[in-house]
Amino acid sequence: MLFRSAHIIVANGIRKSQAYYANTLAVQMIENYGQVRITDQANGKALPKTYVKVYGKLANGQVRFYKDGYTDLRGKCDYASVSTSDIADAQKFSVLVMSDDNGAMVLEAPVPQR
Repeated sequence: MLFRSAHIIVANGIRKSQAYYANTLAVQMIENYGQVRITDQANGKALPKTYVKVYGKLANGQVRFYKDGYTDLRGKCDYASVSTSDIADAQKFSVLVMSDDNGAMVLEAPVPQR
């Protein structure tokens, strides 16, 4: 079983932390096309049916759900394409990648140019 923990640094009364997600995921962001490819670190095999959830940060600072879906048989998922004009409002994406067997991770990605 994979667990999540946090790395914490304290100095001069300032406390910073960052989540750490134990996983065996190899994630390749193809930022120009808004795609992600997910494989198993150990054997390099594609991980189909891996959940991908995307939030967009808007120009006004709000964060909004953008899109979710699953990887295909090649371990790929298009995280940026939608049939609306919502991408015009987004400044960057946070992408959650979650696999039942291989753990999870959160990545940030720029919005692809259209």
